[in-house]
Amino acid sequence: MKKFLIIVLCALVLLPMIASAQGENEGEPKEPPTKLEAFLAKKGNLIVKDFYKLGEVAGRYGSKIEFSALVIYEPGQESQRIRGLKIDITEGGKYERSNTSFLDLEEIESLSKALEYMGDLSAKWQNIKKEYTEVVFSTKDDFNIGFYQIGSEQVSFSTIGYIGKATCFFFSMQDLNSVKTIADKGLKLLNEK
Repeated sequence: MKKFLIIVLCALVLLPMIASAQGENEGEPKEPPTKLEAFLAKKGNLIVKDFYKLGEVAGRYGSKIEFSALVIYEPGQESQRIRGLKIDITEGGKYERSNTSFLDLEEIESLSKALEYMGDLSAKWQNIKKEYTEVVFSTKDDFNIGFYQIGSEQVSFSTIGYIGKATCFFFSMQDLNSVKTIADKGLKLLNEK
């Protein structure tokens, strides 16, 4: 009986200490997932941000996804500029919500290739019934784009964020091709900057 009481007492003393030690790590700021965000998080520096609107794709229920090319640098250090895409998803409806994600230049080509593959795959699966299959491309900064298929119906979508996620359901699979066209336009523009 004494051993049991000692074990229970130790557990009551140690569990709060272990829980508080785990909570301390959760409060620490996360390192920004992209070079763009890391650069934008700098404090005490003058930063120049050049934005170039690339286009938008409308979605169902009043949602939309907007793309801008972004070049950022400190004055006098233009050779060290950071380039990428800024992507915004806005959900329509009574409780409009939006979220933003950044893609570093290196991720844009992967996005374009993934979208091309999705287009080919959706065409191949068009007359094949599936119970439920999902194809998704994800980036470092929680931008996701893809489609799912139930039976022979295909639905394309994009999301940004983990908590407070914003979602855009596209009207058709062709909208993924529109996003690819915009991403390719952004890649070409950024490579020239």
